[in-house]
Amino acid sequence: MEPWKDFDFDDDVDSGSSGSAMVPPTSGGAGLKGAAVAYVMAEDADALDCGICCLPLKPPIFQCNVGHVVCSPCHNKLMGTGKCHLCGINVAGGYRRCHAMERLVESIRVPCPNATDGCTAMPAYCHQQSHRQACPHAPYSCPGKNCGFIGYMNAGLLDHFSGTHGWPCTTKKNRANKTCRFSIGLNNGFNFLIADLATAGEGGSATITSSKYLFLLNVLQKPLGRAISVLLIGRKPSSKAVKCVLTFSHIASEDRKFLGSHLLQSKINVECSDLCSGVPNPDDCFQFVVPDYLLGEGNRDSAIKIKVSISIDDLE
Repeated sequence: MEPWKDFDFDDDVDSGSSGSAMVPPTSGGAGLKGAAVAYVMAEDADALDCGICCLPLKPPIFQCNVGHVVCSPCHNKLMGTGKCHLCGINVAGGYRRCHAMERLVESIRVPCPNATDGCTAMPAYCHQQSHRQACPHAPYSCPGKNCGFIGYMNAGLLDHFSGTHGWPCTTKKNRANKTCRFSIGLNNGFNFLIADLATAGEGGSATITSSKYLFLLNVLQKPLGRAISVLLIGRKPSSKAVKCVLTFSHIASEDRKFLGSHLLQSKINVECSDLCSGVPNPDDCFQFVVPDYLLGEGNRDSAIKIKVSISIDDLE
């Protein structure tokens, strides 16, 4: 059954009837149109899916002469048959674009499944899967060996890291721009940073919201020094570029006399992992190495003082 075959987009809304859409009453055509975009709710989500692949319909959407719609990938597969997949009527001139359905599926908004954990996004129904894959409020897997704990950043995850494993966690808020700067001591093993950054709204919106990103800085002892790798845990938005700058400085002196200084700095394009398969091999990642001779004989097991700058920018 094709639910949109006989749908009249110009019909008046009956506020007393129960259907698959709800639009609050308002005055004026323009106001009604804006309200529909904001408040339309689908009770039967299958009606918004392609009848062939059962995936959410998203532009471009095509229809036969009768009005049966298909998504773009399925449309390409049907081109060689010359017939509609439902009614079997010959599509002599090919499928036509269904602009009304395209506007409809882009207007219907659904709450994120992680709304109870702080996500306020209302993605379009056709984009909910891509949002779910990139949502920073999704649950995280513990990177501990043989540890199956899964938790949320706002509920139990950080307590698990510090209480069960003794891993340090540091949070930095900077909601004025898209860069967070830390000055911390990194211990051997896992160190976690939470960057609470300002981000623009979806679709180029001017609305500014805050998003939390969880980073793992893994410090390993190497023959000549300590190597630091950086990993974004979770799901990185496909439209974002995550950069991290690590800086280590050291001043050499003797009897209060300045002898010289060292400055090490690296800019890292941060990779992302949901840790479902464990922590990636650090040797396969970019590593920032601090030589042992700069730390001194008595400080090789102590925390390394590092400056960390993390930025989340839109891809050009």
